[in-house]
Amino acid sequence: MANRKEYDDELREINVLVHEMGKEVKRSIDRIIHAFSERDAKLAAEVMEHDDIIDKMETDIEERCIGIVVKQAPLASDWRKIASYMRMISDLERIADNSSDISIYIVKLSKMPEVEAPEEFHRIFLTMREMVGNTIESFFTGNIELAKDISTQDNIVDKGLDDIMEKIILRIKEKPENTEQYVNYLMIAKYIERMADHSENIASWVSFIVKGKLHMKYTDRYQKESQQFQFYE
Repeated sequence: MANRKEYDDELREINVLVHEMGKEVKRSIDRIIHAFSERDAKLAAEVMEHDDIIDKMETDIEERCIGIVVKQAPLASDWRKIASYMRMISDLERIADNSSDISIYIVKLSKMPEVEAPEEFHRIFLTMREMVGNTIESFFTGNIELAKDISTQDNIVDKGLDDIMEKIILRIKEKPENTEQYVNYLMIAKYIERMADHSENIASWVSFIVKGKLHMKYTDRYQKESQQFQFYE
């Protein structure tokens, strides 16, 4: 069993790695927003390539978390942190995957006659980006109030998606020759909404770290995942 200093050092190193992964995911979001606004297929392709780096970061952190559980049975407070790290990196990786998914549609759109996107894209892209940033900040600072605001922002993204869907349906009726472009826009909007949802997932773990209380919708899943571990106070 590792001594406490080694254990604490390992936790700090994992914390740094998770923070770095968060920065890489935010960088991907910034690049995908720029690629979308500029119809930049080259930048979109770079985002897809960058996804491999984020995938490896997730795998490395996951292995470190499992390793620390094997080497020394965590205290309950430490286990909350380790479990939350593992959930956070999973959602961060999925956010990065969604950036890569959006890249695919940007590349497709770049090869078609240009059709103007609904203006709501600007709002939902920036709101989702702010959600991810606020989520990561709240996770590392333990700012529960900031985490609570994530749900309000998620409602903005959901409303934006609904507005985009309504406009796209109308525009397809008016100009059916642009249907393929509008379907691609619709897919991009849906992936943005998924990214916001993953951000909300991460925010739900902040109160778990601070208070040991998990949002109801994640309680059953957490209980199933934690049955294999023994808690120590």
